Amino acid sequence: MRNRLYLLSLVLVLTATLNKSFCQNYQSLFGDSSTTWDIAYGVCDYLCSQTTEVTGDTNIHARDYKLISGIPGFVRENTIEGKAWFYNAYTNSEYVVMDLSLSLGDTFNFYDYNNVLYPCVVDSIYSVSNKKHVRINGWTSMCGFEEKITFIEGSGTTAGLGYLPTGGSAVNYYMLCHHKDGVKVAGNLLFMDTCYVCYVGIAEHDSDQSSVNAFPNPASTTIHLELPSTPTTITIFNLLGEKVKEEKVSLPAGQAGGGPASPAGREITIDVSELPAGLYFVRTGETTAGKFVKLACR
Repeated sequence: MRNRLYLLSLVLVLTATLNKSFCQNYQSLFGDSSTTWDIAYGVCDYLCSQTTEVTGDTNIHARDYKLISGIPGFVRENTIEGKAWFYNAYTNSEYVVMDLSLSLGDTFNFYDYNNVLYPCVVDSIYSVSNKKHVRINGWTSMCGFEEKITFIEGSGTTAGLGYLPTGGSAVNYYMLCHHKDGVKVAGNLLFMDTCYVCYVGIAEHDSDQSSVNAFPNPASTTIHLELPSTPTTITIFNLLGEKVKEEKVSLPAGQAGGGPASPAGREITIDVSELPAGLYFVRTGETTAGKFVKLACR
């Protein structure tokens, strides 16, 4: 009888051990005592990084999330599925931001603020230091600094964790370093593995930058923009890279002639009265290659 009980106990222990090992397929994003990510954000003529840190826990809709300073939301993970989710506090929506279960040729979806879908295809899967990497054809793009986004086991993504929603298949976030319990577990290639960057006055790729003027600046209620004579999209970002306003505009009929910019005929007005006081970037155009001007609101 004792032998039977011993064998039964041994089977139960082995079963529990096997279940535990199978349930921990992927490494956790989080350390036991501390977790930080150094994340760079960039638009033309401004690129800087900040350290984001796990500061606690919270529960939303019966789901447990980590509080992370410096990003507008919360993060949860499932180490069995190899997935991570970002709950955006501004949109009150949850987005899958990492999925290590994807196979070559599978699709991973980006979403914009209007919930428009931008599919990105998995084009590479590989392992580095026993950590699975899944690369998609979505991009980090910051004024000439470009790299495809990769999901990294135990660290998140090369675009950080708070990059959705976005404006398309490119984002302007980049993970420089990841530390768990004070140990660096991930670095970067784009900035030579440094954990801090800050560039102001990056050289513009658009030689026609001078054709965009903004006034008054600082602004309190409206801003007037003198633009080149083409239809365009005006997008305003805050310093965290979050889109806070977007308008599609076109110059009135008869005002789209060529020649140098002039206040008469190329001027549009944007209402900024709802924006809190602070520094913003105004992009004229629909891609990161568009023209940028700095705007101060008061």
